[in-house]
Amino acid sequence: MRTFTITHEQDTARVAAALVPLLRGGSMIGMSGDLGAGKTTFVRYLVAAAGGDTRAVSSPTYTLQHEYRLPSGVVIEHWDLYRLTTLPMELEERTPSSVVRIIEWPERCPDIIPLLSCHLSLVRRDEEQADEDRVLEVRGRDEELVISLLDGILRNP
Repeated sequence: MRTFTITHEQDTARVAAALVPLLRGGSMIGMSGDLGAGKTTFVRYLVAAAGGDTRAVSSPTYTLQHEYRLPSGVVIEHWDLYRLTTLPMELEERTPSSVVRIIEWPERCPDIIPLLSCHLSLVRRDEEQADEDRVLEVRGRDEELVISLLDGILRNP
């Protein structure tokens, strides 16, 4: 695991832009962090950086899943497992080659964690201050790729 510091929302936008190469069809990216840590904001910036329409990007907490079509033809499935304790059947199936799945709260259904190509966690340094720094933790099979994409963009805490 490697950590980086996100000090401003502009850092979130830069991280998202740097991680666009992770949007390979068939991959699954996990996003963890407390409520309000910036998971959906990150997804919004990622969709924007990939050329998608961000007007529809919102937390899928109550609908479970949203889809965002990118100009490349790839579809981002944005899942939120916050209210679940068992993995939805759709996520047990192999991710189609034209789809990237971004899974918020993967720790709620731990069976999915080994399937993630990358697992990003956003942790607020000060729980009382919503605008304070966040620590971005990176782990998973693509950890080295993510670290190489982020080196020089963010600093270590």
